[in-house]
Amino acid sequence: MSAGVPLPSSATSGPLPSMGPALAEMAAKGQPIPWTPLLSVGIDSIDSQHRVLLAYINQLSATIARGQSAATLADVIAGLESYTRLHFRHEERLFALYHWAESEDHQQGHRHFEAQLRSFRERLDSGDSALARDVMRFLIAWLAEHILEDDMAYSAHLREHGVR
Repeated sequence: MSAGVPLPSSATSGPLPSMGPALAEMAAKGQPIPWTPLLSVGIDSIDSQHRVLLAYINQLSATIARGQSAATLADVIAGLESYTRLHFRHEERLFALYHWAESEDHQQGHRHFEAQLRSFRERLDSGDSALARDVMRFLIAWLAEHILEDDMAYSAHLREHGVR
């Protein structure tokens, strides 16, 4: 993976253009991506869950850097899948509770992410370790886009309703 990992086309504003490539370069070198206040949505429960998701991404990056087997990579992704479901359901409960108007589109993004992780894990389960770098590119782009853009979109709405 190179420092020039392509990011989603929606990466046109905010901190994403400068942060996305930096995240990709760190992952490419097997360096852990640190939590930064830039990743905070200002809601403690969600920030806490995002830290756990980042820890899974860092674990996967380290697993790839050590050249571990496809089965080991699949195990890490299975853990990420499981935790992601918990996290997404938490967000979605908040969307419903506080009637966030854009929740349907956001939830479609969640389902797409879950399907992509499942596909990666299934391919790794079948021994396809060649896609390890693709998995990291996908996760880095998701981290940059989903948290820095998509999650920031609901953050203000929930905080206006007193969610901290």
